[in-house]
Amino acid sequence: MLENINISFGNGTNDTDIDPGWRYVVEGIELYYTFIVIALGTVGNCISVLVFFTTKLKKLSSSFYLAALAVSDTGFLISLFATWLNSFGVSLFNTSGLCEMNIYLTFVCSFLSAWFVVAFTVERFIAVRYPLRRPSMCTVARAKIVLASLTVLALILYVPSIWLAQIKTHDDKPICDLNPQYTELALVINHVDFVVTFILPFFMIATLNAWISLMVWQLARIRRGLTLTSTHIRRDSNCRLPQHSVRSSGSQTKVTKMLLVVSTVFLCLNLPSYVLRVRLYVQGSESKSQQENLPILQHVAHVLFNSNFGINFVLYCVSGQNFRRAFCSLCCSCTRLRRRTDSSQVTVVSEYMRSTGSLAHRRTVTLNGFQVPWKEAHEMLPLTK
Repeated sequence: MLENINISFGNGTNDTDIDPGWRYVVEGIELYYTFIVIALGTVGNCISVLVFFTTKLKKLSSSFYLAALAVSDTGFLISLFATWLNSFGVSLFNTSGLCEMNIYLTFVCSFLSAWFVVAFTVERFIAVRYPLRRPSMCTVARAKIVLASLTVLALILYVPSIWLAQIKTHDDKPICDLNPQYTELALVINHVDFVVTFILPFFMIATLNAWISLMVWQLARIRRGLTLTSTHIRRDSNCRLPQHSVRSSGSQTKVTKMLLVVSTVFLCLNLPSYVLRVRLYVQGSESKSQQENLPILQHVAHVLFNSNFGINFVLYCVSGQNFRRAFCSLCCSCTRLRRRTDSSQVTVVSEYMRSTGSLAHRRTVTLNGFQVPWKEAHEMLPLTK
């Protein structure tokens, strides 16, 4: 995450090694693509939070993990937006206070996004491996405790990162740069961040996903066998076997498949960025000719890494049948509410017109032998004197 310091666009690459033509194309693609990710990702994350907290999905513990993931992803996109504005001369990132907090927020949100994925992956493993313990272990209360614990840990763990950055003046312009007094601390934090936000989460998610996939495949075979057995028994004896357990297993399988997709995409989008970091750590300084293609790869890896924080809403819609139903239900509820509000407004206006009309009809006086509305008669009184 320290590549966000002393940059114009947060990519941490040495653009002087890129051919000018390729540099223009790569930077242009990254610039506008990143804005699309920030804008659509923020909107998608906000919608996801509404779906998880305002529909029937709020009864599921996994919804709290995914909603928390959407919040942490949005926090990262906000910090990325502050950095992105530098490309258009808006030096929000190069402001004292905001510079340090932006680095801190980037560290915290990256950590939380990784470990929230680990948390719901562990919960899915428990739900699939120990289905009888799922109601007692995979609860909303336990999910809240896990989320609160991870958040507090992240907020405390990355407090030292606040001192890593400072505002310097370069060509009469302020820039957010690395504080030279804390160079060693920066290296330590960067190494720790690499371990806790990638090495541990990567191996935990990869191992659990492989195990979960195997168990889901085995459960699918068992469910197909039960369905065939139930069909044969109904044909032979005209009786119906209870299907509650089969339907329950099928519902859990849908949730598991969606979470598997989310965690797998997380690994795929993060992998290129961290592979390059490993390469830099292992190889260290080398000749320029050996690194001539590295900047372009860093741009690509950075784009993929940022995409991870704005793509989850799309993944939910594509792979989550329950999420799609809840989202459609939320949209229909909003439409009905708007129609009901418009109908009530029309009714109020109609009642007002009827009431005012009847009131005007009642409030009449006799003037010169004619029934005249009270207001007109009042205006005509001076003329009749």
